[in-house]
Order: sequence, then C-alpha cells, then structure tokens
Amino acid sequence: MSKMPELTIMLSELDTLIKPEEERLVLDFARQAEDAGYGGIHIIDHVVMGPSSCYNGPPDNPRALRWVGNQAPDQHMPSQIVMMSAIAAVTQTIRLNATATLAPLRHPLLNAKQWATLDLISGGRVTILPIGGWQAEEYEAFGIPHKERGRRLDEQLEIMRLVWTETPASYHGEFYEFDDIYVMPKPIQPGGPEILIGGDRLTDKVISRIVKYGSGYTVLEPPSPERLAVLEEEMKKAGRSVSEFPTGGMLIALFDDPTQCANLERSIETFAAPLVERGVDRITLKPSQFIDDPKEMPAFLKKVYRMIEELV
Repeated sequence: MSKMPELTIMLSELDTLIKPEEERLVLDFARQAEDAGYGGIHIIDHVVMGPSSCYNGPPDNPRALRWVGNQAPDQHMPSQIVMMSAIAAVTQTIRLNATATLAPLRHPLLNAKQWATLDLISGGRVTILPIGGWQAEEYEAFGIPHKERGRRLDEQLEIMRLVWTETPASYHGEFYEFDDIYVMPKPIQPGGPEILIGGDRLTDKVISRIVKYGSGYTVLEPPSPERLAVLEEEMKKAGRSVSEFPTGGMLIALFDDPTQCANLERSIETFAAPLVERGVDRITLKPSQFIDDPKEMPAFLKKVYRMIEELV
C-alpha cells in the first residue's frame, strides 16, 4: 500500500495570483497550507535581476514555472529571508524551505547568522537549498565574478557548518578568512539547518557537496545509473547511504490553453499518481499555476490534499 506523501507548495513568483501590494497574502497562504495538512512552503531567492534575464523569452503561459532565462527583469521578488521570517511568525509546524538560495551573493558569516536566527525562532523548521545560480548580471551587480560561484559556494557550506557548531571559529580559504570569531545564536537543529544540495547534473563536485553537507539533493537532469552508483559509493565511504534521503517530485502543471489555469485533474493523473505509486516522500506544487483568485486558495489546497489522499 502506498503512503501519503508530504505536500509542499511554492509561494514565490505569484504575479498571476496576487498584485505586488498584496504580498502579505502569502502569509495567509502559508497558514492555510498548514491548516490543510501541508508539510512545507518554498520561497525562491533572487536579489536583483539583469536586463538579459529573459533571454529565452517568457513562457507561453504566464503561470508556468519560471526557469533559467525566462524571468522578466522587473518580476516581483521579495526578500527570501524576510518572507520566511514573517511566515515563521504566523505558523507553527510547516517547514520553511529556502529554495535556490544564492548563497555566494552574501558573506557566509551573514548567511550563517541569519539562517541560525531563523532556525532558532521557528523552532528548527529551516531547510536551505543553496546554489550558485545562472544569472551572471546578478553577480556583476555585486562585483563578484560569476565564474567563482561554485568555489565560493563550497567555502560558504564549509563556513556555515563550522560557525553553526564551533565557537570561536577560524577559517582561511581562497575567498574568506577570519580568526576567533563568535557567531551567535546557534541554530536549534544539530549541526545547523537542513541543507539540500542542488545542481544541473550529478557531477563529481555536486556529489562531493551531497556527501559532506546534504540531507538530500535535487538536480535538473535525471542522473544516470552510473552517476547514482558513484554517489552511493561515495556515501558509503563516508558512512552514509542514499537510502537516508527523502524522495520527492514536482506536480507538473499541464495547460490546455496558454490563457487559462492548468488542468488540475490531468496534472495529478499524469504526474502525481506515478509519484504516489512509487512511494515518494514529498510532492511539491505551485498553486498559482492552478488558480487565479487568492480567495480560492483554502479550498484549492484542501481539494489537492484530498485528491492525493485518494491515490494512496
């Protein structure tokens, strides 16, 4: 018998659902998701957008997922850490997923301090998916070479884990160095907030990050059996196993008409049903792909929960 997966929702890039001045409604959405039995929310990160951010052109349907090169430079993108802190204050149990966090754009000590504080005030509910990112203009605006993002991310992960667990702490790397500094408070979760590792592919570098820091991973390109075998072998060497990672998938929205919301029933039948059959642990969906009226959110969330439950 299949199990009921945890459901999580994306609450960023909602311009087809709410107006910029209605951003506070996102707090209501998070509460409504918690009340409906959902396990987590996702907030996406961008600090600035460059004029070439939509070099692939906009999606045919404005409700479709925003992806590499199809994001308007003037899209509404509130601060990730601020939004998650506000959501933490109005919820009790729902997981706070900082998805696609552009860690190298900020100093790692600042990152460590902010995430530890949020983990503390939320009661240990923070999950971070730090990435290097795709938009060179965003890095140029901060005076950081885009080509350094991977090496900077490696030092970021090392430093955050260090200062979350040691006091005082010292570090000397290619980009960051400090001696005998104190970063307080400490997070509630042992070792720091849960970290998921993301990447385009399951490369050797991504595998190394997963083994060292990951409580799970997500990659854009489905990994081959050979790359999965490498990951399993490296995990085994570190005394870990891929079996400890939660599994999951996305409820892909199927649009019958580029001017209309996605077809919920067809989307669930095509994408959610196989995920439930495989027994995945989590399924993520983006409500703004399926509704255009924020007043419909409570009923929509409950409807999706019931429909997934019926598949179990």
